[in-house]
Amino acid sequence: MFPELLRIGDFHITSFGAMVAVSFLVAFWVSGMEFERKGMSRRLHEHVFLAALVGGILGAKFLFLIENVPISDLLSHPKHYLLLRGGLTFYGGLFLALFASFVITKKHKESFWKVLDATAPALVIAYATGRVGCFLVGDDYGIASTLPWAMPFPKGSPPTLEAVHPTQVYETIIMSLVFLALWKMRKKDRPIGWLASIYLVLAGLERFFVEFIRTTTESPISGLSVAQVMALILIFIGTLKYMSVRKRSESP
Repeated sequence: MFPELLRIGDFHITSFGAMVAVSFLVAFWVSGMEFERKGMSRRLHEHVFLAALVGGILGAKFLFLIENVPISDLLSHPKHYLLLRGGLTFYGGLFLALFASFVITKKHKESFWKVLDATAPALVIAYATGRVGCFLVGDDYGIASTLPWAMPFPKGSPPTLEAVHPTQVYETIIMSLVFLALWKMRKKDRPIGWLASIYLVLAGLERFFVEFIRTTTESPISGLSVAQVMALILIFIGTLKYMSVRKRSESP
């Protein structure tokens, strides 16, 4: 574990913060290549990325606060909690980033699903990269395990001396493989929305199943975490879109 990369006086850079920054840079680079390959506007790419960046950070922060801070405390000291370093929940960021991107694509009179096709591989590799940061800082680990590769996180957030599943590593490996699959499939001649629908289904399935061995936030639905509910929403949307795309491609 390397939770802190650099400290100068009261200023410090965490490994998580550094990897989040790297994940955004990787996403910008990979999505930029796809926008260019598809002949899409560079200006549109920049606007979508900026909207997703701002929406992603704000959404991730808001969902984290909703899950972890009592509403009364949040309303009493909103500035204090909003300015806290760290504390990001991925699905809050993803959904708000998608909504912000949808607004931008409509403003540019472009298809949202075409944009999501171009950004799907970037979203996957950015997620895999961000999970490296979670591992380095000791966050989002799993439940106790006796497997040979289970490990403690004595300086984690929160710390644990008990050996647990390194679910951050599992997710990085799985999503890296998903990225390779999407990157290979992206040049196939398929209707708009095809690659995006596959991304939504695979990303949802990955998170849904890994949640069973993660320490996570329970939802009002018994037996399911908040992340699993959101993952099911992704799977549902992706499945509907895939069926729509397939039906359209089979039409004479």
